[in-house]
Amino acid sequence: MAMANDGTKEYDHANDGSWQMLSGCVKDFRNKPFPTRAKIEYYMNTLTVLFHNGMTNSDQDYEICLRVENLFLPKAGYFGISAATGGLADDHDVLYFLTTSLYPPGSQPPAPSVQVPKLSQEEEVKLTKEYQEFQKKLDLQKEEYKKDHPDAENEFDDWFESDSQRELKQIFSGMSQIFDQVKLISQKIDEVVGRQERALGLISTLHQSGGVPQQVVAQQGLPPPSQPLTTDTIRRHEVDAVLSNQNSIIAQARELKGYLMDIVRKTDSLSQQGGGGAPQSQETTDMLREIKEGMGSLRQQVPLSAPQSCPTCITPLVLFLAFFGHLVVMFVYLLYRDNKGAQAKKFY
Repeated sequence: MAMANDGTKEYDHANDGSWQMLSGCVKDFRNKPFPTRAKIEYYMNTLTVLFHNGMTNSDQDYEICLRVENLFLPKAGYFGISAATGGLADDHDVLYFLTTSLYPPGSQPPAPSVQVPKLSQEEEVKLTKEYQEFQKKLDLQKEEYKKDHPDAENEFDDWFESDSQRELKQIFSGMSQIFDQVKLISQKIDEVVGRQERALGLISTLHQSGGVPQQVVAQQGLPPPSQPLTTDTIRRHEVDAVLSNQNSIIAQARELKGYLMDIVRKTDSLSQQGGGGAPQSQETTDMLREIKEGMGSLRQQVPLSAPQSCPTCITPLVLFLAFFGHLVVMFVYLLYRDNKGAQAKKFY
């Protein structure tokens, strides 16, 4: 969130600054493979905040968070960063905090000349001795710590990754490549849609005017439309080809989306099981999903027609006798099977 404060206002922690907020956004920044980044720009009395979610390490994946215009800040001030937004501050690590100056074109002041102070030979010798003494103290403290804590974990244990970490890293790299390809396909689709709209607009203009538009004639310096002109315009089969290419690109994008969802499900299962392979419950879930889809397709195939009245071909007495006969046969079969089982037990 963005809040304009001239030093006399106090942040409303009870309401999370809802009535003091100029603008803001909600982003997820925890537990990301790469550091999250924020780019704050104040130029020509306009504040713009861009956010990087940390899912990739590319500088092209910034997303706009907020933009506030007509915001006038004083010329003198300080830059700072803090994680305290309430009673207890969060634990965050700041990797770097960089500041640059922006000037309108033609108003950039000349860079000041910086003179590095030179140290005398005595000061260099003194600083070198201090550094060597500190290094010796550090080595002695390391040896004492090893003697006092012989069972401490070795720092080299974290240098090697486990099988589960390797599998998750491979899956994440594959997902990142798929995400980049989907993003590229989305850009290509936007370009194709734009070209299609321009082509359709040109076709509609040709149909309405019955010839070359007046603007095109004026721009190209052609003679007036009263004279017959033979111009090479877009044809119907070319439009159909553009539409078919667009449909194929959309189909490929949907297929990539399906692959991406499958990889996400496998990633969740690996993270839950610790990289030990897909559990048996996942196979059961897939089987139940297939059965559900099959039942849904069968239900759609059944025609939704009105129920017809069943013909009365037999009397209730005949139906009852047939049912009673089935019961007698089943009872006799069960008795026969029990006798066979008892004889087999006596024989053995």
